[in-house]
Amino acid sequence: MDIKPKDIFAEMDLAYQKLTSDSEPALRKSLEWITLEGTYAMVFSVLTGGAFLTGFALLLGANDFEIGLLGAIPFLAQIAQLASAYLVDLTGKRKSITISSLIIARQTWWLLLPLPLIGGEWRLGVLLAIIIISNIAVMMGTASWMSWLADLVPDRIRGRYFGFRSAIIALSTITATLLGGAILDYFKYSNRAGYGFAIIIGIGCIFGIIAVMQMRKLPEKPLAQNESKAYWIYMLEPLRNKNFKHLIRIFLVWNFGLGISAAFFSAHMLTNLKMSFTQISLYVSAASIAAVLLNKPWGRLVDRFGSKPILVLCALGIAFVPMIWWIPRPGHIWILAFEAVYSGALWTGFNLAAFNIPIANSPRNSRTTYLAIFSVISGMGFFIASIMGGILAQNWKEIHWPLGVQTVVNYHLLFAISSILRILAAFMMFRFHEPREKDLPSVIQYMGDSLSKRFSSGRQLFLRISGISG
Repeated sequence: MDIKPKDIFAEMDLAYQKLTSDSEPALRKSLEWITLEGTYAMVFSVLTGGAFLTGFALLLGANDFEIGLLGAIPFLAQIAQLASAYLVDLTGKRKSITISSLIIARQTWWLLLPLPLIGGEWRLGVLLAIIIISNIAVMMGTASWMSWLADLVPDRIRGRYFGFRSAIIALSTITATLLGGAILDYFKYSNRAGYGFAIIIGIGCIFGIIAVMQMRKLPEKPLAQNESKAYWIYMLEPLRNKNFKHLIRIFLVWNFGLGISAAFFSAHMLTNLKMSFTQISLYVSAASIAAVLLNKPWGRLVDRFGSKPILVLCALGIAFVPMIWWIPRPGHIWILAFEAVYSGALWTGFNLAAFNIPIANSPRNSRTTYLAIFSVISGMGFFIASIMGGILAQNWKEIHWPLGVQTVVNYHLLFAISSILRILAAFMMFRFHEPREKDLPSVIQYMGDSLSKRFSSGRQLFLRISGISG
């Protein structure tokens, strides 16, 4: 299967010509394939994750602890990255490891199609088992893919390219989210909710295999094999790097702060705020639109100032997002329109910086190992916190405290805890240093000057059009 939407290819080629010189057609083609792979893969991720996965689990009878467990599994599975890093360093075959792992990860979901159409309490156990298998396979492919990707995309354009790629992927996120929400609501209102989940899972699996086919077109990059017998000593190298160890510590705390509440935003929307899948889809789409508009500017800032100041700036803003979720209540969810744009804008910058910072601060020859150790240890923070969040949510499920027009429930308490931990991690980021980093005030000043110039240009244009000036 070889999908080539001509209009998308033409737009991409123009963008890649700006990123690369005329003498690099092979690089432009590789960037095109990487972007398409991410676009198709995101459709799979959207339709098998987030609110759709939470809704599927609730349909099968999941409680709060099991919802927390669903959120924790992907991060426990990150341990598999250690095995992946070992295989990569032993064989140097990043392409084959990545592709075979992702085929397993995405195609095992076909086994879930019958579940929503039949009965039985055992169905939830099958769902958890498939998610475990899928996520272990994903993590087997992630370590090799990250290392492979870092070699495919040159340092000089990495921030701008991934900003562009993220914007394109955000468009597929919007499309898949709206489509999934519309399908689920259609079948839900006709009392056939199970059919809706079966359909979106099937669509996701199809796009998952298309993504792998795009990945197969990419060239393998030679990687020296590590034949050291003392492999586990070699695996500890990232923890002997003081600066990288501090980076791991930061993300351990950050992910703990995220994990304590992450699994319950979708559950809160579905069970407490009584939002439809279409409303949730519109919320996600608003955040994705912000990503489309701001990926390119954030990418330029990362290239100009480094990842660290962008990471700090966005983390400080994101830290207060959970507290916004104390405001909405059934029938009064208007604040989520603002929250979607606000958090979407900040998460766009944060994700770009967080993606780049471990790559930029790890040596090329040991990058697979560094990235695997980084993901496993920082991911354990999310795993432990998500399990704790599930236990707390289940134990606090009877909480209903009146607070003005609002009723405080168990999820609100988790959101408050999450906000406090995020603030702590954001301040820890100030102590991390990159070789060529710029300070945060310089970034803020540059952003202020840029906004001021754009506002001034817009004002002058408005005055000329209105005939008020000149």
